Amino acid sequence: MDRKGRTVRKGSLRFLLIAACASLAAVSPVRVLEPSTAAAATQLADGIWTVQGRAIQGTRRCGDWLVRLTNRQGQLSGVVSLARSSVPIQNLVLQPDGSFSGTTRAGLTGSRHTRAYQVTGKFSGDIVSLTLEDNMCPPRHGEATRQSAAR
Repeated sequence: MDRKGRTVRKGSLRFLLIAACASLAAVSPVRVLEPSTAAAATQLADGIWTVQGRAIQGTRRCGDWLVRLTNRQGQLSGVVSLARSSVPIQNLVLQPDGSFSGTTRAGLTGSRHTRAYQVTGKFSGDIVSLTLEDNMCPPRHGEATRQSAAR
């Protein structure tokens, strides 16, 4: 085949690829939230939630813990505190349904070694329920009610 034939074939393949993608997009289900539903789902009142838990009996390394979450003008942040050290929760993401997740990094905080933690949970009105997990202790659960945000 000559050079012109190859160009036509190449153009035909592009056309078929584009047509296939367009047909897949046309039949894929798309879920659209109404504006009022989407806005209500993502709104979280400003405030502070402090979730605390006691040490697990019979373990040396699963002591008292505290997770503090703060929402200020739509910005969610938090810290995990254990044994006189606090580490920030990174990659803290709030989903439209009120669920969230984030992690802490392992490392040194002052002179203390801290483990990596995974924090997951869900906001429901003024209440948050969450789970704190790491690789040494069983998952720990807690709940807290929103306190007004300090100005």
